[in-house]
Amino acid sequence: MADPRTRVDDFMRAPMAAAMFVLAGRQGFDADRLAEPATVTALTTTAQHDLNPWYRDAAAERTRALTLVRPLHDLVTKVVTDPRNAWWSAPLDRHTQLLLTGRDDRRRDDLRVPTGPNDGWETYAQRPAHAVITSTELPVATGDPIRSGAHAELSHGVGDWDPVYPMRQERLTVSPTARVYEVNSPEDWHHLVLRHTDTTTPTFSDENLRDTAGLEHGPAPTWSTAATEHDAVHLTFTGLLTTLYVPHTTANVTTTLWSWSYESTLWLRQAFDAATTLDDLLEPPGAHADGPRL
Repeated sequence: MADPRTRVDDFMRAPMAAAMFVLAGRQGFDADRLAEPATVTALTTTAQHDLNPWYRDAAAERTRALTLVRPLHDLVTKVVTDPRNAWWSAPLDRHTQLLLTGRDDRRRDDLRVPTGPNDGWETYAQRPAHAVITSTELPVATGDPIRSGAHAELSHGVGDWDPVYPMRQERLTVSPTARVYEVNSPEDWHHLVLRHTDTTTPTFSDENLRDTAGLEHGPAPTWSTAATEHDAVHLTFTGLLTTLYVPHTTANVTTTLWSWSYESTLWLRQAFDAATTLDDLLEPPGAHADGPRL
C-alpha cells in the first residue's frame, strides 16, 4: 500500500474528496472530527449529493470543488496521513460486511454468477444486473444511525435505491479464500476494466450522462469474465473519494467510475461462511443535520 503522504495530491485533484473537505472546512471540522468514521462517511454522502451528475451543472460543480479545496491542503494532509484513518484504504474486512435488503431488494440467495457479455445497462451502471452489494460496518457507538456507507446512502444518498421498509440487516462473514479485487484508485478501476473487457469493441457512453454531467463512463468490466478471477470487487473509502468522476486513460481507452456512491463490495459469487441476523431497520437512518453546501 502506498505511503499516505504520497496520496495527498490524489485527494486534492479528486472532485469527491475535494467536495468532502470543502464541506468539512465550512463546518469547522478539524482532523480529530474527521477521524470519526460516521462523521466522515455522512459528510461524504452529502458531498456526493452536491456532485450528483443529474443535478445543476455537475461539471462546473466538480471544477468548483477542486478550486475551493486548494486552501485546505494542510487539513487534507493531516487527515490523509492520520493513522486513525488507515481504514479508508484497508482491504475488505471479512468479518463486518453488512447486507441491507428491503422487500424488493436482492438477498444473498438471489446472487447469480454473471454469464455472457454485458448488456447496455450493465456497462452504463457499472455492475451486473443481479448484483448483491455489502458495505463495511463502521466502528461506531451502539445506536448511531450511520453504521455503514449503506446507511449513509439511505439517509441522504443520490442513487436510485428506494427500499421498502422494514429492511433486513445481516452481518456476513466472508470466506478467507474469497478472491476480492480492491479498488483504491482510478488506476485500479481502469486495470479491472482493461483486463476483463474487449477494448477493441466500441463502447458508447450514455449521451444523457455526457451531455448533462460531462462524464464519459467508457467500458465496464465484462462481469462474467471478471467472475472467473474475482468473487467480489471492493471499492474502499479512499477509492470512493479519489476515483469517482476521475477519468483515467491508457492505450486510447478512457474509463471513469461514476455510479458507485459509497464504500461497498459488489459480489459476483457466493463467498460467505456465516450470517448473523440483526434487528430490522424500520425507517431511514437519521438524516444529516443541515449544514453548509457547495
